[in-house]
Amino acid sequence: MGMIGENCYALTDEESGLTAIVDPGAMTEELRDFLRTLPAGAVPYILLTHGHFDHILGVPEVRRMTGAQIVIHELDAPCLEDERESLADQECPGVQEYVPADILVREGDEIALGSLTLQVMHTPGHTRGGVCYRCGDVIFSGDTLFCHTCGRTDFPGGSMEEMLGSLRRLAALEGDCTVYPGHNRETTLSEERVRNRYMRKLS
Repeated sequence: MGMIGENCYALTDEESGLTAIVDPGAMTEELRDFLRTLPAGAVPYILLTHGHFDHILGVPEVRRMTGAQIVIHELDAPCLEDERESLADQECPGVQEYVPADILVREGDEIALGSLTLQVMHTPGHTRGGVCYRCGDVIFSGDTLFCHTCGRTDFPGGSMEEMLGSLRRLAALEGDCTVYPGHNRETTLSEERVRNRYMRKLS
């Protein structure tokens, strides 16, 4: 969705029916229609992998429609209230509607979504406060890990050294996981360990 083709996800716990919206980078009719199908109180969280504008511009309307709490790493929280921090001033000045974070997370925090538990992995490199959310054998990787590549590190707060450290952590996870990135198609850790040139450098 949005001008840069960012991926927004809905994660639903089948047992409780609770749903978390991950990275609503814009409000589209498809997302609006989906939210209207859910009962009141069914969306407790908006989970943000980082604070760039293409991942957060839909947050205020999702919050108004659902009452969901906004979850973001403490280092990226200023992006929600300053278009210079979110980089919206560079691409779409004056468009961002400011909204404060409700829950600030750090490395190792856990978020309960019904019977599901999401683990917060602090994965800086693209931004200072970038995170991945791991839920069982699924990872929402934001702009840290993409299919066969990784996120840019040339924006303010970016660092290739930190990015490689974050990718090293992901590569070292036991077993395999399906990876849902912030852009482009889904992938798996096993695929990336073999075909991602940045991850291959770490082996």
